[in-house]
Amino acid sequence: YVGMFSDISIQKMHEFELQKIAHFDALTELPNRVLLADRLTRTLAQAKRQSSMFALIYIDLDGFKGINDTYGHIAGDYLLKTVSKRMKDVLRDADTLARLGGDEFVAVASTLASEAECIEIVGRLLLAASQPVQWQEVQLNVSASIGIALYPTHGTEHETLMRLADQAMYQAKGNGKNTFFFANTENPV
Repeated sequence: YVGMFSDISIQKMHEFELQKIAHFDALTELPNRVLLADRLTRTLAQAKRQSSMFALIYIDLDGFKGINDTYGHIAGDYLLKTVSKRMKDVLRDADTLARLGGDEFVAVASTLASEAECIEIVGRLLLAASQPVQWQEVQLNVSASIGIALYPTHGTEHETLMRLADQAMYQAKGNGKNTFFFANTENPV
């Protein structure tokens, strides 16, 4: 009998790193667009099976560009990492927070009992985003504008929910920032 063995641990580590690069944002280590699409598809299928509600929450940080322009990308990156961790920490374990790029994020709040529960989650996200971030001797301050689309109230397909939540986020930006709006399916922007 002849046996051959080889150590594949390096190959497995490399595969793991490739998976991480493909599915997670390099800066914040949050899921990226690819993994968000997968999780959203799963959440949508679960909501259809269970006849439950979930929220797609589109988040844009207010004032981020000014911080990046004034203090540089190192400060901006530090702010993004800090704020994204705070927002992730206020979500429930079953929820997803993903970074789309720049200062845009999407949260998927699954299996909601009511619109009021969604508002409570969004309130925690707004508070987490607006807490000052200490960077060197400077206090960095941003807030968030949030748009919300509910399944099945505002739509039953994830493309529709994303579009409506994005439009609602722009309504929040246009109405003073540091606030949220629900999608408007009667008079879409």
